[in-house]
Amino acid sequence: MNIVLILACMAVFYNIDLLGYNSEYLSVQQTKNLKGIFTLIVLFHHLAIFASVGDVYNIFINSGYIAVGGFLFISGYGLMYQYMHKGRNYVKSFPKRRILTILIPSVVMAIAYFVLKQYRYGYTLGALIYDFKRGASVISNGWYINAIIYFYIAFFISMLLCELIKKRRIMIIFTFIFTYLYIFLCMKFKFEDHWFSAAFAFYFGILWAMFKSQIDSNLKKSIPIIIGCLFIFYYVLNVFTPFKYGWMEFKCLMYLAIIVILGMRIKLQSPLMEWVEDHSLEIYLVHGLFFEILRNNHINIVDNFEFMVTLLILTFISSYVLHKIFTFINKKIINS
Repeated sequence: MNIVLILACMAVFYNIDLLGYNSEYLSVQQTKNLKGIFTLIVLFHHLAIFASVGDVYNIFINSGYIAVGGFLFISGYGLMYQYMHKGRNYVKSFPKRRILTILIPSVVMAIAYFVLKQYRYGYTLGALIYDFKRGASVISNGWYINAIIYFYIAFFISMLLCELIKKRRIMIIFTFIFTYLYIFLCMKFKFEDHWFSAAFAFYFGILWAMFKSQIDSNLKKSIPIIIGCLFIFYYVLNVFTPFKYGWMEFKCLMYLAIIVILGMRIKLQSPLMEWVEDHSLEIYLVHGLFFEILRNNHINIVDNFEFMVTLLILTFISSYVLHKIFTFINKKIINS
């Protein structure tokens, strides 16, 4: 019942409006709420995988890649939306405003993880390189950080090519090639499935941004029917014709489509989730440290609920402090 209590506490902070049609279903506020939810799902998923904390295990054990897919979808949508509206100016500012704002915190936290692991069990630079080659990150569960950096750089290169050719619609081709290349490389180096099972979500977000007006005009009058058809379609495939390859990727895109279309009727308004989203990068980067710190030869919190609450409290406090620091650094770089 631990997870039920936590979710009930979260629900107190939520203000949900049911609308005939929510034209702002992918607005900044809506996507902030969604990313806040996805962040908590990732946290609970990792608790389920690495700590086996009661009911969390049963609820969130298979949800991690879908939550990460949600991040990738919103990122792809947001980047493409900004590029379509700002054009060349967005391309010029992209390295400082987008890539560095992720790269700098990631490098800083990678150093912190390296130092901690070196102190605990003699982790070396050679071990770090070996882990990277086999699909493991010095940042605990940091594959998503590597993926998002790759996709941001790929998007930047795609924008440069589009500006060179002077045809922005060709982004649909360049970003598909980079997405396919990412999946190909992950499979070639035999990375685990979670590295690439949500990869097409980023491309899905780009497509949604490019064709949003057409999507809206076709869906807004029949949202319940569309959602019902998606559920039936998914159920039929899941029960009768599950395919061996691409099933995880298909499930991720199917769930994301349902979530986004539901947003056409449901408006999310939670200051708590918006705060979580504002600190989501730092939360993702720092929470793995406390798996190392709270259960080892020196400190070992045995009780699962106590471990979970302690980890969440320390994660949120640390992410708040780190967010202040990284925001200050990023502003200095952007204004330089």
